[in-house]
Amino acid sequence: MEFYKYAESGMEGVKVFTSSVWLNLLSETEMCGFFRSSEQIIADTALLMSNRDWLVDVNSTRFDNVMTKCVEESIFSSDRVSEFKRGIIQIGDVEYKNGSN
Repeated sequence: MEFYKYAESGMEGVKVFTSSVWLNLLSETEMCGFFRSSEQIIADTALLMSNRDWLVDVNSTRFDNVMTKCVEESIFSSDRVSEFKRGIIQIGDVEYKNGSN
C-alpha cells in the first residue's frame, strides 16, 4: 500500500495525482463539508471524484475555482488550500502509522 502526505512548507510535491489520494488526506469534517455542499461546482467535483479515480491538478483553473468556493463556504481555510497547492509526497508506512501525514 502507498501512503502520502502534503509537502511541507518550502517543499514541492507532486502536483497531479489521483482523487482517491486527495480524498484520503482530508479530515472527516472536511470530507463531510465537501460532499454536503450545495454549491454546484463543489457538488459536481465531489461527484466526479467519488465515481471515478479522477486526476487532481492543484495548479488547474478548476481546482482554483473549486477551492475558492470551498473557502467561501468555510469547508477549507486559505492555509489548508495552500497546503494542498504544495502537492503531495510519498511516505513510508511507519511514518504514516505514526501520524506524520
